[in-house]
Amino acid sequence: MVAAVATESCREAVVPLRVTATDLQTRRPFYQQLSDAAGRTGTLRSAVPADRFAVRPHGVRWLVIVDGLDEVASPDDRKLILNNLAREIRPHGAFRLLITSRPLPQDELTPLRDQPPLGFYTLTGFDSVQQLAFAERWFAAQGVDDPAPEARAFLEEVGHAGLGEVLQVPLLTTIAAAHRSRNPGAPLPRGRVALYEQFLADVATARESADAVDKAFRSRWERRGQGRLAQWLLDHRDRLVTHLARIRTTSASAPLLDAAVRWLATTLPADLAWPDGAGEELGQFLMQSGALVHDHGELFFLHLSFAEFLAARDEAARIPADFPGLDDWAVEIRSPSSRNRVLFTFALWARRPGHDVTLVVRHLLAGDLDHRIMALRLITSGVQLGEALEEAVIERVVDLGHDSDHLDRYHGRGRQVLRELSQLRGNRRLAATLRRIAETDGLNASLRIGAAAAYAEVASLSEGVALLQDFGRRLPVEGALECCRELEALAPAETEFRARLLSDVLAAPTASSWSRLTAAEELAALGRTDGLAEFACSVLAGSEENGGTLKRAGQFWFELEGPSAAPRVRAAVAGRTCTRDWAKAALAHVLFLFGLVEEALPLLAHTIENSADDESIDDVVHGWLDQEGEKAADGLVELLRGYEVWNSDGRPSMAMDLAGAGYRRQAAEVVRLSLHDPDPDTRHNLGLEAMALIRALGPESADEVLGWLDRNRATTDSYAIALRDLTEAGAKAGNLLPLARRLLCHPGSTHSEFTSAARVLLRFVPEKACAEVLAALRDRPYGGPALRAALLPLLAEYGESAAVHTLGQELLADPGLVDRELQAVVTAWLTVEGREAAAEVMNRVRTAVRLTADQAVSLATLLTVEGQPDAAAPFWCQVTTDPETGVETRWRAIQELLASGNAARAEQALRTALAASRASGEVLLLRRLLAWVCPPTGSV
Repeated sequence: MVAAVATESCREAVVPLRVTATDLQTRRPFYQQLSDAAGRTGTLRSAVPADRFAVRPHGVRWLVIVDGLDEVASPDDRKLILNNLAREIRPHGAFRLLITSRPLPQDELTPLRDQPPLGFYTLTGFDSVQQLAFAERWFAAQGVDDPAPEARAFLEEVGHAGLGEVLQVPLLTTIAAAHRSRNPGAPLPRGRVALYEQFLADVATARESADAVDKAFRSRWERRGQGRLAQWLLDHRDRLVTHLARIRTTSASAPLLDAAVRWLATTLPADLAWPDGAGEELGQFLMQSGALVHDHGELFFLHLSFAEFLAARDEAARIPADFPGLDDWAVEIRSPSSRNRVLFTFALWARRPGHDVTLVVRHLLAGDLDHRIMALRLITSGVQLGEALEEAVIERVVDLGHDSDHLDRYHGRGRQVLRELSQLRGNRRLAATLRRIAETDGLNASLRIGAAAAYAEVASLSEGVALLQDFGRRLPVEGALECCRELEALAPAETEFRARLLSDVLAAPTASSWSRLTAAEELAALGRTDGLAEFACSVLAGSEENGGTLKRAGQFWFELEGPSAAPRVRAAVAGRTCTRDWAKAALAHVLFLFGLVEEALPLLAHTIENSADDESIDDVVHGWLDQEGEKAADGLVELLRGYEVWNSDGRPSMAMDLAGAGYRRQAAEVVRLSLHDPDPDTRHNLGLEAMALIRALGPESADEVLGWLDRNRATTDSYAIALRDLTEAGAKAGNLLPLARRLLCHPGSTHSEFTSAARVLLRFVPEKACAEVLAALRDRPYGGPALRAALLPLLAEYGESAAVHTLGQELLADPGLVDRELQAVVTAWLTVEGREAAAEVMNRVRTAVRLTADQAVSLATLLTVEGQPDAAAPFWCQVTTDPETGVETRWRAIQELLASGNAARAEQALRTALAASRASGEVLLLRRLLAWVCPPTGSV
């Protein structure tokens, strides 16, 4: 296995496990998904039973790193993953989660918003200090004797090449540096698009042995008598990689190696065939493209943006000069996870002969701020618009007075616009506008500061710095601090002015304690610590009541002087004239931090007895446990014997704290104190109490938990929590089945509760589980179709073929059938009948249901992702010829048919539709689609 580790950024010992977001797209239990991912990627050194992932390994938590949420193409799939993850986020559960993603629409993150232990963080790009440090380390690693001048020259060239954004994005900085090292003396490509193009060309030939590897591949297959197959693969490798890029950007869940094998099956000439069992060799072959990595049987792109670029290049080559479906493409700009692909597509389309970029730019300028920024990014990506059109874009982007841009979702985006504009180095007209904004009184101070910083990038570093320094002297405190941050990024070596400005903020009598603390911390980072401990002391001893400020001051003082400051901390807190509830919790935290337990205990007792803030209670309890361990745990139990609930009962949460710290006996005692409370108004904590008791006692708590739940007439969510936690604790069938049957037979259990109970029965009593589950389903007073759809994947997973077919037929016969129910039926039938039955399954569906165009798209997409292009073809044909379907969707359908080798079926469907159509607009579109499928003789 892997060792438990603790680091400075994660004080708790954990067992780390990295999975991709696509590993979590199934509806299997979370622990099973983790087991599947670990087994597939070879993360662990030896096989581990799946149920080990449901419990804490060696008493510590799993740190599950969920990587690449944005790489899941479908919003519905992302929603499923986020809902699954949200169910696993709970204090002191078996898992800590770290989820990584590029920006996503905020409404998609709703399942995580109400999770108190969850924080949201944004990784910043390279600042100027980091840019130089990276460049120096890079060129040192390349063997350059004196890397500093080389690094400065590289960064200067990056700016002149119009690659300003490269300086902030670590991936792009690395690409540019790699290009410079491989092509010494050659100029850098101009713009992001050209940089990606050159990089992919470089990595395809970067390995010195690339030609030898291809030659060895050909020779190896020639010895097997399949030299023609090898040569065909070498000739078509780029085409296959492009196909995989399209798969990757439209369906992150599709295994790329399987997709490659399926593509060969449908694309190879009739007299050639890829042999069974040679997937590993195909993966190694495709890795030679440079854009793909083959590892532990999996094939994946070096980075999603490479797949986006390759897919966009293919897409741009297919889009005609009049760009049908431009409206649909523009809508994609609203999704942050789609913008990169849209940018690449627009930029590559614009470079093709006969295409007029004005068509796209005018469409973008007519849109909202996101669309205008996209037009600007075409410029910064190296697309040549011509001077007049470029100025028109800049003028409309820099105009921040649009009424529509004052909507809430644009709040604060003026600074983003300025950062985007700062990439246009040397643009004199823009420089003049930025300076005018910076020097105009009456504008928002933050906007003026951002304009000055952008001016420093676009026109003159020295003049921009001078503007910021002038602002720093004249603006109020918050503006001065903002100026300091910009100056640190632009001129990190010039520390004297920043130190004077920060000292002025620290001494300002009108500045808030929070702002002064910010100044103090930045001064400490500059090594100017004189008087800072005295300032922290004044905050603790003064009239400040904000708990966050007091905690921050105490932690800052501790970082400055450590435990040696304890006597002065004691005196500062004791000398306060007035301290309210929230401040008492924060001061208790500070006193515990410095080891002043006796002084902290009265404040802790007051917090526990009077606070309605669970976070404050947890904070002080942890502080006591950190200082005195088991003595504190026993003391907490005694303190809580006289606890009176007046608002909400904090004891279950404190029991979780005790159990998490290893004091299980004391945790169980605290839970029982809470459970014995006779007040019916406080009996709403049963789920948390059950969770805490299970955490304290493990599977042995099952009978006691069930008794408490039954006696208190618990709601279904409490039974579900107990079932989940006992499962994670490793409870056996005898402990779990009573809970599962209570949920299964309860008329008010939710769909997820019902299916979780059904899973327990299918796992432990498979011989009679299905009949019991179906009987409970039919006894319920409501929830028929949706619950049937939720049950289908579970029953299919356990091989309950008859039940799957019965429920599927019932759903298909329902006149209210919706897309997700239809997909559930198809997926479940394919699971129990096998992939080879796809055509028969689809015929059955088409016989039972008159599909709408949207349902046809849904099924076609599902089958394409599942590697069933021939079964998907009839549905794509329906989409192609449906006049109610959007133009972009119809073009996509044609692409899918051509890519899967179904051009003849597409042609037949279009000709049939042409013969029946009477509307002139529809006839014109059908002819254009047909011309794409069957280009006129002599066309290119």
